Amino acid sequence: MVQLTPDELIAEFQDAVVELYFARKRIANLEAENSALKARLAVPAGVPPQAVPPQEMPVEATPAQDAAHEAADAAGEQWFSGGAGPGEPGQ
Repeated sequence: MVQLTPDELIAEFQDAVVELYFARKRIANLEAENSALKARLAVPAGVPPQAVPPQEMPVEATPAQDAAHEAADAAGEQWFSGGAGPGEPGQ
């Protein structure tokens, strides 16, 4: 059995946390894509998109929402990269 030093163990844990963060991000994107595809499949063939009630249409993010998500992602990536701050990795 291989024994890890405390620093190696912390590094392995941080790597696992980063992988989990990006896996969850990917899962959320796939779920949104899946919902959009299901909504498209639910529309009968030959029906123009204008005939589908708005609540059944896939919802797309506004530019403001996209910017907010990107800012949140950047903050999360800074945290995982060991950015300065109390209680963050690398302290």
